[in-house]
Amino acid sequence: MLKVIIVDDEYPACVKLEKQLKESGLAEVADKFTEPLKALDYLKQTKVDAVFLDIEMPDMDGIELSSRILDINENIAFVFVTAYNQYAVEAFRLNAIDYLLKPVYPDRLTETLRRIINQKRIDINPGKLKVQCFGKFSVSDGSHRIRFRTEKAEELMAFLIDSKCDFISRSIIIDNLWEDFDGDRAIIHFNTTLYYVKKALLPYKARISILYDRGSYKLDANAIDCDYLKFCSLEKRKEAISRENIFTYEEAASLYSGEYLSGCDYDWAAGKRLWLLEQYIGLILSIAEYYMNTENYIKAVNWLKEGLHHEPLHRELNYRLIKSLLLSHERALAVRHYELYKSDLAKKLGEKPDKAFERLLRGGI
Repeated sequence: MLKVIIVDDEYPACVKLEKQLKESGLAEVADKFTEPLKALDYLKQTKVDAVFLDIEMPDMDGIELSSRILDINENIAFVFVTAYNQYAVEAFRLNAIDYLLKPVYPDRLTETLRRIINQKRIDINPGKLKVQCFGKFSVSDGSHRIRFRTEKAEELMAFLIDSKCDFISRSIIIDNLWEDFDGDRAIIHFNTTLYYVKKALLPYKARISILYDRGSYKLDANAIDCDYLKFCSLEKRKEAISRENIFTYEEAASLYSGEYLSGCDYDWAAGKRLWLLEQYIGLILSIAEYYMNTENYIKAVNWLKEGLHHEPLHRELNYRLIKSLLLSHERALAVRHYELYKSDLAKKLGEKPDKAFERLLRGGI
């Protein structure tokens, strides 16, 4: 559960938001403050996951307060709460996770809380083993990383997860992990490595096990909380993005925190790595298109920037980001981004942006 504080100069507003946060089932309110300086003193002594800030306060507004909070803890998430939509651009310039318009509605609040959980990778399922496949592969019990005796044992664990925890035959496993070995030698390597995996998971046998059926093996998927499995489950939904399901797609996109099994030189993962990146970029473009169609250009910009963290020179991501900035009347930022894109494209690929970018900047939206 998220640990949060509330800062709002109007005490009734603090009480109302506190009630909504508790009812969400995703957050506990550690404290609430009507004076920003007291909130700062509290944060110097106490660790919290997120701060909900009112923007308009008499002594110190939320924009200034958020900057001072970042000086204390640069990893903290903060959410602006305001009655005025014009503050939204400034909120995202300061890397706020989200902003909420008053009155705050429960569904919208839940969306924000889940975004914090996903983007900050906060574990709210301590009863399950946490498996990270995007970025560096790891398996942990919530506080400690599980160590495997050999690199091959860790690879076998990753391969069993890559199969989406379906039964997979021993012969397929051997063909992928021990392709250079034949016959009995391959089987000996497999049996030894499987033993090491089971031994590493032994302290958690009440939560996870490797199941066997007629020459095939699989992990008990109910016992793990895995970013890759969640992403595949959420992303495969193919209905058009709408107000009713936008959060599902945003949740899926938030799970992609880096290259699949980054740093692992697994031949069997290469194709999946590229496929997942393509799925992620497609997801980002669909989310951005939804927000552009609903004229929420700030959110479109925010998501397109997320995509560019992983694929900086992607043509369509850059084009739509520039277009969204122009539509949100941020022409200077649009031109600046175009120049950076143009420079990076020349340095890294020896290419130039196509003519559509110039037409866009001349006003041909």
